[in-house]
Amino acid sequence: MHQSFHRAFALTGGLVLTGILMVFFGFHTFVGERGLMARSEIDREIQAAREILALLDKQNHFLEHRIRLMRSGTIDADMLAETARANVGMYGENDVIISIDLTKLKF
Repeated sequence: MHQSFHRAFALTGGLVLTGILMVFFGFHTFVGERGLMARSEIDREIQAAREILALLDKQNHFLEHRIRLMRSGTIDADMLAETARANVGMYGENDVIISIDLTKLKF
């Protein structure tokens, strides 16, 4: 009887431990930080990051275009005048200054 009691207790304890582990991992599979319920939030974060990346790519192309215009041998006269006036800070009284905020620029 003593040995059968230990065997039954070990079997019951093993089943309880297995059940607890299944509940623990099952809960975290659905509700955990990286679980199935968090998947939609992760997808939203990925989409937001892709939108930011697209905006940064467009800004990068815009800036690369401006750099190509300023390279020696191919410098655009308007770009030269704009850059010179911006660096020196000398504008005529009839000059209109338009500042471009690249973070809000839509391409």
